[in-house]
Amino acid sequence: MTSTVSDDFSEAKALTAVPHRVLSDEVADRLREAIVTGRFKPGQHLREAEISAALQVSRSPVRDAFAQLGHEGLVAIRSHRGAIVVGLTAQDVEEVYTLRASLESLAVRLAIARATPEDLSRLRELANRMPEAAARLSPREYAELDVAFHDLVYQAARHDRLYACWTMLRSHIFRFLLTRNLVNPDFSEVGHREHGELVETMAAHDTERALEMIRAHLEGAYARLIKGYVEPLDHRGDTTPHSSGTDPTTDAPGGGD
Repeated sequence: MTSTVSDDFSEAKALTAVPHRVLSDEVADRLREAIVTGRFKPGQHLREAEISAALQVSRSPVRDAFAQLGHEGLVAIRSHRGAIVVGLTAQDVEEVYTLRASLESLAVRLAIARATPEDLSRLRELANRMPEAAARLSPREYAELDVAFHDLVYQAARHDRLYACWTMLRSHIFRFLLTRNLVNPDFSEVGHREHGELVETMAAHDTERALEMIRAHLEGAYARLIKGYVEPLDHRGDTTPHSSGTDPTTDAPGGGD
């Protein structure tokens, strides 16, 4: 059947939209990393013009990235003023961890039923790497390893919508883990032991025990984070803004190879 001009135009629009989405996602990744690692501080004002100049991109993908990070709860959007980095509060931590506890309990239950031998092998390999990695990795790198382990649990659950919910929380979890790792010097000793035990319990199809373990694991992480650091409840992203100042990355997206 011969395509109409209207059909051809629609196809062209769809094709040209792809790189724009990719670029805005890359900008969001750069900004997200700067926020969760603390390079951008709570209350810091992120201006479109400054970010676009630093990353060598137009304002459009920066604006889209702000919207994405706003949806994730990492920034608060201010009309005609860009975005402001949102700080952590006790309420934030409680909400994320109570939601995560429900999601991860379901993920563990489904993973026990659906995980393949390859899934368990990857989980076991990562858990086994943690003791050795703890001695040489920075708190940030160990937090990345920790998130990667739990990401594998969600993948093994084979539940797309559950995984999508997890991805919405993942940047917050990384931020919390990094804070916990910085204020608790023994973070790695606790973490790798519990991860290894969880994998073997899942492999043994002991659902009741695995659910008890993940509940205790998350409750312990929550307690250690609350004890270590949270901001006062009224100290959020609408504090006095500060300029974004420095370049959030060392390389602009889209350059190089």
